[in-house]
Amino acid sequence: MNVVLALSIVTLALQLGAVLTALTIARAPGWRRVRIVAVLAGTAGVYSIVRMLGELLPNTAEVSGVLTSANMVVGAAHLSGWLWYTHSDGTGSWESLPRWVRRVSLGVVGFCALAALSGQVVASGDAVSVTVEWLGISAVRARLSPIGILMAAQLVGLLTLSLVEQARQERRGVPGAPAIVGGFVLFAVCGLEEMAVAAGWFEFIYLGEIGYLGLVVPVTSQLLQRFRDDARRLADLSARLSAEVLSAESERDAAREAFLAQERFAALGRIASGVGHEINNPLQYLTLNLEELRDRHLVDPSDAAQSALAQSFDAAERIRRIVDGMRAYARTTVPQLEPLDLRDIVRAALRQVGPQLPPLPPARQRLDPTPLVLGDEGKLVQAVVNAIVNSAFALERLAGRPPALEIRTYTAPNGEAALEVRDNGPGFPAELLPRLGEPFVTTRATVGGSGLGLFVVRGIVDAHGGTLQLENARGGGALLRILLPPAPHHR
Repeated sequence: MNVVLALSIVTLALQLGAVLTALTIARAPGWRRVRIVAVLAGTAGVYSIVRMLGELLPNTAEVSGVLTSANMVVGAAHLSGWLWYTHSDGTGSWESLPRWVRRVSLGVVGFCALAALSGQVVASGDAVSVTVEWLGISAVRARLSPIGILMAAQLVGLLTLSLVEQARQERRGVPGAPAIVGGFVLFAVCGLEEMAVAAGWFEFIYLGEIGYLGLVVPVTSQLLQRFRDDARRLADLSARLSAEVLSAESERDAAREAFLAQERFAALGRIASGVGHEINNPLQYLTLNLEELRDRHLVDPSDAAQSALAQSFDAAERIRRIVDGMRAYARTTVPQLEPLDLRDIVRAALRQVGPQLPPLPPARQRLDPTPLVLGDEGKLVQAVVNAIVNSAFALERLAGRPPALEIRTYTAPNGEAALEVRDNGPGFPAELLPRLGEPFVTTRATVGGSGLGLFVVRGIVDAHGGTLQLENARGGGALLRILLPPAPHHR
């Protein structure tokens, strides 16, 4: 097997691989332009087949003339494909080419095909014996006719037009363009060498296959690089999409939990209203009867009897406070709405809460401006009083450090008006935190806490369209946060 045949086989295998790669990539969305690369690799493969036939068929001037004519047509189709590739848009459609490119491409291919069919590519009866001893090559080759030389000049013109456009893309910073420009230069050198050999100006083997390979390889590399970039972007997009899906699912779950909590507390409110009403009537009879027994001295004056009577009054009073708390939650509709400043609500609550608090240092206040909210001043003051009292009693159980209470108002990131009550006490028990705000859930069960304070706060906040958040603060202590929507004209 001589060098020319071996070179043709190797390049044919590479060109077929490029064709299969390009056709596979072209099936991906947005990659239709790669079909042109399949055409380029295919025409280069046809050129290699023609060269192989030249080594396998009888070495005569007639066979050389037919094969040279065929290669001129294949070369015209191949270079027209490069003109198509370099001047087309991202879709690679034929219609996207400038009209002059389409006319030049079709004109050159048509002229070469007519010249080949009419047998005017090579000079009739004019052949030359070519010998390259150091490569072991000896062949008979037909010389190009003047028309054949004109055809070769046209092919050089097509190559030049493609090279100029690719150089422009290199200046625009298109990835992979420098390597393709280098491939065009190699292709041009090999094409000029082949034209000179065919014209009989000197003796050597044809190097056109090396030129084809020098162009198809960098283009294929460019496409693979773009394919990797697209795959990387797709992976990044998939990761972002997965993160967004997880975030959306988390928000959905949180919204569902909030909805269920709202439904639960609404049901508790309805139950509280009914239970409060049913308990209040017999409680009044019980209290009146106890007072009747006391006022008419119908009870044994002994200490034991008087103690039992006092305990009965205390129990009735406790029941009354619980009923009032439950009914307060049930009555958390807001009949009188007016624009309110949360800073004024805090100041009013601090004035009212004084007598209810154990001895404490003054609460630290950080009252920043917030949007005005629509609400019932009395109800909101009651909610803040309950929150402060809850923190104050928690601070009674503090040991080892001085108690501290902080009240803060500010504008939340979503534009809502925010009010926080924070203490440095023991914080909320982790096992009770999810249930805080339900009736009779209290952290002070051992000291007589009824568990209705936060229950009432939640009812008032819900009635104002707001949100109550309870959590353990960083660094220790409990944090109660009330978020209220701003008044419509103060958004």
